[in-house]
Amino acid sequence: MKRLAAGLLTLAIAAGLNSPVHAAPAARPLASNGETSGEITSATALNYSDGSRSQLFSLQLAAGQAVSLKLEGPLNGTLAVFHRDQLVGRTGSNCNCSDNGQLSVRADKAGQYLVAVSGADASAFGPFHLTATPIVAYDGKPLAAGKRITDWLANARQEYVLQVDKPGLYTLNLESDAFDTVLGLSGEGVELEDDDGGNNTNSRLVTPLQPGRYTVSARGIDQSAGGGAFYLGVEQADFPEGLVFEDGQALPIDATASGFINADGTRSFVFTLPERRRVQFDASSRDIDPLLTVQGGDIVLSDDDGGGGVNARLSQVLDPGEYNVSVRSVNGRGGIFQLATSTAPAPDGPTRPVLALGRETSGQLVAGSRSLYTLEIPRKGRYVISMTGINGLDGMVTLMRDGQEVASQDDSDNSLDPHLEVELEAGRYVLMAHSFDSSAAGGYRLLVRRR
Repeated sequence: MKRLAAGLLTLAIAAGLNSPVHAAPAARPLASNGETSGEITSATALNYSDGSRSQLFSLQLAAGQAVSLKLEGPLNGTLAVFHRDQLVGRTGSNCNCSDNGQLSVRADKAGQYLVAVSGADASAFGPFHLTATPIVAYDGKPLAAGKRITDWLANARQEYVLQVDKPGLYTLNLESDAFDTVLGLSGEGVELEDDDGGNNTNSRLVTPLQPGRYTVSARGIDQSAGGGAFYLGVEQADFPEGLVFEDGQALPIDATASGFINADGTRSFVFTLPERRRVQFDASSRDIDPLLTVQGGDIVLSDDDGGGGVNARLSQVLDPGEYNVSVRSVNGRGGIFQLATSTAPAPDGPTRPVLALGRETSGQLVAGSRSLYTLEIPRKGRYVISMTGINGLDGMVTLMRDGQEVASQDDSDNSLDPHLEVELEAGRYVLMAHSFDSSAAGGYRLLVRRR
């Protein structure tokens, strides 16, 4: 979380403020729309508080005038701004200037402001480039697609009117270098809020909107930390053809469907398989990190990143029937995703072989798939399920009944191999042998016994 530090920062210049021999170096002028370069060396004025070194620049501002200061270059440095020995604002320590050396300030009173460029610590040296850019205040007109405004957070919460004239997929971005943003959107039946859906601690909302007037709110997550400059932008895109917004739509076989979900939502499809086949489901997106779940009959299968990158993949031999296939976002963002299905002939043999109690079974995991077994428990009691991976396979076991997970284990106390002890009622269960890495392949041994 970004914070504006409070308090005073003492700059001990040259041989120290208490020395009558050396005077503080003169501050070099910096225009409110100008730029300058410098270098922190061992000859630069010393800050006796922490051993860092600083160069000073004078910046003349009118009352209410705001500027954005950006520090770039090899120097690992910080920015601080003072007015009459009072700290106005500063960046955090140990900032990477190529990413975070930016500070926005607004003058409460007209006068000369002092900008200090300092090394992040006593060992920080190097050249830097300092740029000052005027911040043009928001003109008060309603927001619209394609518009990006700059404003200053002076209150706990500020609101803006968003005018939507065309239905489409809208992206709202709230960005600030001064505070951790929270973005809100309400109106026309919509009520959304986001904290860190954008880059770093910035906010982002992606949502379909119909024509109408909406309210956009901007605030900081920590209202006691103060405000600062922020940027609020709106973008619009047309809906892709066939985009699904509602649950319960049919998922086609050997084809691709596109859907939309909010940051905390789930989109589900109905998948009907007419015959026993190996089916592969792939969920991919440029907006979200999809979590894919397939549920039907007495099984439930899930995958997060098995499709490469943050995409999801499930490959499984399935019996004919109806399945619920759902996609959920797990990175706090909303957006569009693609859900593709492809099928192939199923191998010979049962879909779920029967596990015999007390008899070890060997199996082979194929990348992206899970091994399913039928487990008959003859009477209530405590049972042990052990899976031993071959050649380093990091195995997992999951026990299900009637489509609900009963128990699961990844690693035992002293091994990567699961050793699950569980109290079970008599009845039929489904045991799934899989891997912590859903894309891993390899052999394993599986044993279920009564304790």
